[in-house]
Amino acid sequence: MKTVTVTLIFLIILAAANTLSAADWERHTIDPASGIDHRSGADGIRPADINGDGLIDFVTGWEQGNAIRFCLNPGPEKVKEPWEATTVAKVTSAEDAVFADLDGDGVLDVITATEGKRRTVFVSWAPNEQERITDSTAWKTSAFPETKNKQWWMYTLPLDVDLDGDIDLLLGSKSSGASLTWLENPGHKRARTLTAWETHRLFDVGWIMSLRLLEENGKRNVVFSDRKGLHSGVFLLPLLQEEPWFGKPVCIGAPNEEVMFLDLAYLDDDEKLDVVAAIRPRGIKILYQPDKPLSLWEDTADLDPIPEGKFGEAKAVRVGDLDGDAIPDFAITCEHADGKKRGVLWSNVFSEYFPISNERGVKFDRIELIDLDADGDLDLVTCEEKTGLGVIWFENPLH
Repeated sequence: MKTVTVTLIFLIILAAANTLSAADWERHTIDPASGIDHRSGADGIRPADINGDGLIDFVTGWEQGNAIRFCLNPGPEKVKEPWEATTVAKVTSAEDAVFADLDGDGVLDVITATEGKRRTVFVSWAPNEQERITDSTAWKTSAFPETKNKQWWMYTLPLDVDLDGDIDLLLGSKSSGASLTWLENPGHKRARTLTAWETHRLFDVGWIMSLRLLEENGKRNVVFSDRKGLHSGVFLLPLLQEEPWFGKPVCIGAPNEEVMFLDLAYLDDDEKLDVVAAIRPRGIKILYQPDKPLSLWEDTADLDPIPEGKFGEAKAVRVGDLDGDAIPDFAITCEHADGKKRGVLWSNVFSEYFPISNERGVKFDRIELIDLDADGDLDLVTCEEKTGLGVIWFENPLH
């Protein structure tokens, strides 16, 4: 009976995967590149509901352009059309842009991390009046003085580090002198006085790709991926309940590998979050959380290498049930997807790889999985930096 049941489950999963793999994922543009506005190189998407309508919006930094823009979700009926977009800052070399309410006024601000010649972290203060958030002139952008020309800032995680009720910033950088740095908020009343923010260099890193908060059983940890250097890998950084607020980072997997973007997800039935990481050039690594998180996590179920001739090199991975079989799937984006190679794909539990995108696009980035068209399946949102696709989403053809 057990063999029959397992076989039946296998056939159901395989049928669902085959149905989805045989269909085309239609690409829709959220915010296109624009030569007229000097807008190119869309680099990363970060989600939040900025206007309080219950729909997820996205903010993006245009690295090779001169714009930090958020796009307002128009709702399922108009989601396939270009979204209303607002430029909140004209900043070059943007590597990351993220929403966070730093001054406690109830409106989300935008924080931008830059590399290259800029090497500075900026905040774009939102107008206090919610109805003015789409007015570009109402946004005011300033640089955090302590970050100016200091490091190649790559990724920002907003969180309340010291549990005092305001949002701090955890900053990751790359290249010479790179670090993980805590930018401490002086409090809501003084938040807009940027000279009052204190920087705390926590430790040296090589190239931070991901910073994710893992909260379970009353404990907080930051999971991060370090792509380069002598100590590359996936790390767990404990957050403490009192000073010094941070414990010692521990490598939990993929030591000395080039780890790109990662995701946290429940992959088995132990009710503990696991880690899935894209490993350059063609790996997808799965790390199962052990009973003692501050130790090496179990690595027993990596996916097969991404086929070299068909797809680009692994950039990001996101976990979600794409084919409706109630089993986690893996959405993947790639860079170096030139020629006839595809840059967006997905895999099921059997390690088969199915294309999502066509041959257009070379360098894709972070992934969000969300049902944008409200048809009951997860769609894929990302951006493409090299060939002008901009901020885009792929429509899941399941329903």
